Amino acid sequence: MGPTRNHPERRRIFLWVVLACIALAVGYTFWGILRANASASLMQAQGTPLPVAGANELESIQNQPHIVYLREVGPHYGEVTVAAIDGSSPKSLPTPLKCDRIYYAASSGICLLYDTSTAAQNPLTHIPVWVTLFGSDFQPRHQFTIDGSPSRARLSPDGKYAAFTIFVTGHSYNDVNMSTATILLDTNTGASLGNLEEFETWKDGKLFQAPDFNFWGVTFAQDSNRFYATLRNGETIYLVQGDVAARKLTVLHEGVECPSLSPDGTRIAFKKRMGDRWQLTVLDLATMKEIPLAEKEDVDDQVEWLDNARILYQRANDDSQNWMSVFVVPADGSGEPNIFLQNAASPAVIREQDIHRLSPSLN
Repeated sequence: MGPTRNHPERRRIFLWVVLACIALAVGYTFWGILRANASASLMQAQGTPLPVAGANELESIQNQPHIVYLREVGPHYGEVTVAAIDGSSPKSLPTPLKCDRIYYAASSGICLLYDTSTAAQNPLTHIPVWVTLFGSDFQPRHQFTIDGSPSRARLSPDGKYAAFTIFVTGHSYNDVNMSTATILLDTNTGASLGNLEEFETWKDGKLFQAPDFNFWGVTFAQDSNRFYATLRNGETIYLVQGDVAARKLTVLHEGVECPSLSPDGTRIAFKKRMGDRWQLTVLDLATMKEIPLAEKEDVDDQVEWLDNARILYQRANDDSQNWMSVFVVPADGSGEPNIFLQNAASPAVIREQDIHRLSPSLN
């Protein structure tokens, strides 16, 4: 064929090449934006190094009894904050991390954070949760994502093990169809030690098995190997005692949700279902006697012990300017609840006896 007859064909080929290049450029740009959004979310979870002055202030606070918590006031929602318990520190100190749930012990911490960038890309997809294990500098050591909704997080007193609970389906323990996953982690390596559903469960001296087991709310004893958690089978709630090394769980008591072991290891504070609300209660492990606490409002939280005499917990306020706060109440049923930290949630207490567990640089 002559050149004149090929000219329209060449024009069509050239046009398709140009359009393909444009599509590729647009696609690459869009991919770059999505990747940048995802990276921004990850950087939010990872944080950035504290300036030298901030690092010095952080070390000063960590050398005394202190509390790690989440700020719940805009624009600082979810900002991990450290403050001295006795008030001797001139101010609370923000850290690089933002979380939806946090716990901290012995220079190790765990942070659960929704990956909001995924929701922005496609609201119909499952929103993954970033699980971050971090050190005393609040910089990540290990990170991974898991599908679900963040619920509970705890560390063993020596910082060796971490545990977290997510909702696999549902978003509330009120939901009879909810499903949970509770996973143990080695904080040194970041490796999973298993889902509690993989452990053997024993009740009344017999192996206890059912297809609808749900576990949540781990709390560790001082030896780190022993722990407690909640098990739901059907409509019945149990307190179970666990053994990390033996991968074994033993049913101890009914009606205990979200247990929290006292520093002396003698009592468990928990939420007890009372009709349409949860009542904060303390269980004596020696006698199995239950003591209702003075807080009469509905509290859906895994509480934290401030010391052997008082517990901390988060609950909503009627005050629109102070919508979520950490409250304190005596653990013997006396007194009345009072605000301990305004605009705060997810408290973790590092007591005088815990200071020696911190890294050598902090002693």
